[in-house]
Amino acid sequence: MMKNIIRVVCFCLFLLLILKKTDDIFKFKYGDGIYGIQKFYEQKEDTVDTLILGSSHAFEDINTGVFWEKYGIASYILAGSFQPMWNTYYYLKEALKTQEPELIVLEAYTTIIDSDYMDDSRIIKNTYGMKWSKDRIDAVKISAPQKRWMEFLLPYMQYHTRYAELSREDFLKNKGNIQYESWKGFGCNMAVTAFPTPDISKVTKREKMSNKTETYYRKIIELALQSKIPILVVLSPYAGITEEEQAVFLSAGDIAKEYGVDFINYNLLYKESDIDFSKDAADPGHLNYRGNQKFSSVLGQYISDHYDITDRRGDAEYQSWEKQTKYIMATIRNQELKEAVTVEDLAKRMKNPNYKICVSLNGDCAGDEQNLEKLFQKLAIPYIKNSGFWVIDGDNYKVQYANRMEEDFLHFRWDGHDLCIRRWFDEGSLSYVNMLTFDRTVYQKVESGVNILVYCTITQSVVNDFGIQAEDFIVKKDGCLDIKRDSNRNSNTSFMAESG
Repeated sequence: MMKNIIRVVCFCLFLLLILKKTDDIFKFKYGDGIYGIQKFYEQKEDTVDTLILGSSHAFEDINTGVFWEKYGIASYILAGSFQPMWNTYYYLKEALKTQEPELIVLEAYTTIIDSDYMDDSRIIKNTYGMKWSKDRIDAVKISAPQKRWMEFLLPYMQYHTRYAELSREDFLKNKGNIQYESWKGFGCNMAVTAFPTPDISKVTKREKMSNKTETYYRKIIELALQSKIPILVVLSPYAGITEEEQAVFLSAGDIAKEYGVDFINYNLLYKESDIDFSKDAADPGHLNYRGNQKFSSVLGQYISDHYDITDRRGDAEYQSWEKQTKYIMATIRNQELKEAVTVEDLAKRMKNPNYKICVSLNGDCAGDEQNLEKLFQKLAIPYIKNSGFWVIDGDNYKVQYANRMEEDFLHFRWDGHDLCIRRWFDEGSLSYVNMLTFDRTVYQKVESGVNILVYCTITQSVVNDFGIQAEDFIVKKDGCLDIKRDSNRNSNTSFMAESG
């Protein structure tokens, strides 16, 4: 009898383990909502000093790295995609179970929502990351019509058909992305799109929020005040703001004033924030990596000047904020490298202590020593004669490896990634060919010329790769090197830059 009981118990435990693993694989892992709150649960208790709430206007526009680097503010952005105020309210309730922030910042863009229910994707992103509790159940009930409650209360009903969508990241911790190891909710948008600067300064008419949105907007403020935590309501600058939206924001400001809460609409402060939408916008609703640094600097300064926020820099308990800041700033430097348009700018940006640079000579390029030396001088890369492949440390350009590569195959292991180079003599072209691969992806832009790959040790990723055709670099009569621009050649296969 006892043996049968033990067998049943063991079977049930095994079944539960299988179901748990299956759930871990199949469940949604959206970074714009679900992952934000799941990673929030991993923060040590009472370490988040500034809690930032809202929608994508919060997690794309407020740079937690700038807050830390400039002001020592330990902030976390607990937000979701187009998150309505009722979901923000329940996120706040969840946050206060483990954290006692010194300040709450509410980004109030979604006060413009005038419908009682959002689309399924938003309901999922703004509820599925929450731990099971009465608050999660209440969040689902307020987010969906009653006849659909069970669809969202039983998540498996939504994602059990994801077989075709499964990818490598579904099986890995932190989705296999080093970004999430110390993540604080911020996602840096690298797109650059030019927009005219809107002007809503003359709008004075007020437009009421929807009843449901206003109810939960007030509940957020009231919960903060009841918890004796100061709250700052802000609107981040965005290029697509309309007069109708500004009319609602004026009402949001009036309500904040009613509670004695600070309210700042940075759409009335473009000049003070140094925001230039011809360079600083990613799309009509969000700032890019340039704009979020500017806005976050101004917002961080206001917070430091008006609230009692502890500077945590140098505190051993807050090393995860330091680590995440290094990651954010590295991604920004990587983007700046990608946007380099001259050889000089490229050389300047490649000289980075976080970079490893691989240089490979292909085809008959290796025989042109004079031009090669000039080219490498232009790129500020050390040139070693009779070599066909270099590995260079971006910090002071120290050569880690240089060889003509008499070997047929070389392998390097960087941060768990594989860099391989295979060399052979091609009978057809009567020249040597180097095949450079990184994690099984081939990086070769030109068949005859110089191929360069740049790897970042902070983001543990290939930042940039480009090639310069042998016939495109020539030495002019004055001894200077020039790189020709060929308008007929595909820019994706060769780096085309005018030399200064």
